[in-house]
Amino acid sequence: MKNKVISILICLTASFAAIEICAQETVRNIHYYMLDIGGTKELPAGSYVSGDKETVSVTGNMLTAMADGDCIIYSVSDGGQKEFAHVTVGWQQQNPVLPYSWRMYIPDDEAHNFGGKIYIYGSLDASGVFCSPHYMSLSSGDLRHWESRGYSFSSMDSTVDIPYPGRILWDSDGHFYDGKYWLYGFFEWKQGQENYTFVLESDDPMGPFRNFRWVTGDRSGKPVDGISTEVLTDSDGQRYTTYSPTMNAVEDNYAVIARLKAADVIDEASAVNVGQYLRDFYEAPSLRRRGDTYYLVYAENCGRITDRNHTPKRLSYATAKNIFGPYTYRGIIITVEDLHGNGNIQGSIEHFGNDWYVFYHRALNGKWNNRALCIEKIRFDSDGLIIPVVPTSSGIAEKGLDLSRPVYFNTAVYGKNYRPVGDGEYGSVLVESSAEIGFRYVNFTGREKSLTITGKDLDNIVYITIIANGKTVGERRGNGTVVLKNVPKGKTELTVAVTTLRNVSLEKLTVSTVLPGH
Repeated sequence: MKNKVISILICLTASFAAIEICAQETVRNIHYYMLDIGGTKELPAGSYVSGDKETVSVTGNMLTAMADGDCIIYSVSDGGQKEFAHVTVGWQQQNPVLPYSWRMYIPDDEAHNFGGKIYIYGSLDASGVFCSPHYMSLSSGDLRHWESRGYSFSSMDSTVDIPYPGRILWDSDGHFYDGKYWLYGFFEWKQGQENYTFVLESDDPMGPFRNFRWVTGDRSGKPVDGISTEVLTDSDGQRYTTYSPTMNAVEDNYAVIARLKAADVIDEASAVNVGQYLRDFYEAPSLRRRGDTYYLVYAENCGRITDRNHTPKRLSYATAKNIFGPYTYRGIIITVEDLHGNGNIQGSIEHFGNDWYVFYHRALNGKWNNRALCIEKIRFDSDGLIIPVVPTSSGIAEKGLDLSRPVYFNTAVYGKNYRPVGDGEYGSVLVESSAEIGFRYVNFTGREKSLTITGKDLDNIVYITIIANGKTVGERRGNGTVVLKNVPKGKTELTVAVTTLRNVSLEKLTVSTVLPGH
């Protein structure tokens, strides 16, 4: 979700917000696909043409990736050609996960395993504001190649009867029950106004979702006043919801767990406040079960919440043997406190195959409203507790970033004296005098011979040092290609140290297996 106090200032009215976002929107309501060279994708029945046949070829409704790059696919009908999909070929596995060319910022990530595929449900950040009038969903069968079919729901969709057309949407979660997929959500929180949980339905886990209705209490018949609604189906088939009641003061936030009697009805008598078990709860309670243990994941504030301190940068958790508690606080799963740039955190955990993963967002390019999906593998100790995870550049790429492809500086996760900014094609880091920029991790093969930095105002560079696992493997005076020597093999922490005369923006680095001039 986001900082509620700041969010009050987002827009004067929902209608003005919708107009502003519509004008600034970068994500289009089309399909998005990721492929490797030689990979294929079958589209819905129809006729299509490629906007770049050298990157993606089209035969009937089958796409084949031919070369690295981006390509637009058009559907063809009697009315002419219409943009149908954006295809990215050759994007390597990294954090953030999605190709930068999509400019798709999906925060508040709730991940679910439906039928052996992972589905992500989230908000959609738009330029200048937190979130937008749109929800997004993603799917993947391997956690590497992701796809989107456009908006899973939009409050600007005139075909759906909703009470607040065009209003900004916060947080969503998907759920499967009774042969249908259900999308839970709520509108932008506003000071002094009630905000109710709603639910929509679809025959497809990615939507589009329709048939809007409020979630109500079984006794009162009144809509449930809450945010960050999430649903869990337990091993016995019983369904439970977690949410945070909307409060006028952020320091009064707490988490609730209740039974669901139907997709849109809560058993009010079962509702339990579990906030008493959680440390510095801010928002977004997310419940999962592993074995006989319940894991309650949530966004934790950095210290006691006050009007002056509302900074949820920790994704933390508590465990219990009974779904209603008592819960025991277990600590932080992952934190973005040490990352450069603005941003909060929210997310979930989910299993895929034999492993569990944490899905979370972090700010991209120093913009707190460009929150991008990231993934890390999590491991458990012998007591079933989560071993704390550190943010990485490579995400779940086991060996680290592939150095045969460009490495973007905005994937950096440690270092000092630099600032992520939006300069360049996909963003960069700004160095004003001297800095260290660190990538966790890259994959050295041992054959790398040189490294080149791309960016802006590089003539201001005085000295470059390349450090692998704490040892210098290359250095040079001034800007230019750095010769590498004695590079290690395997998964490595890579640090680029730069001294400059004036401001320099670093966008990406490329590594070669040949020496300069060869």
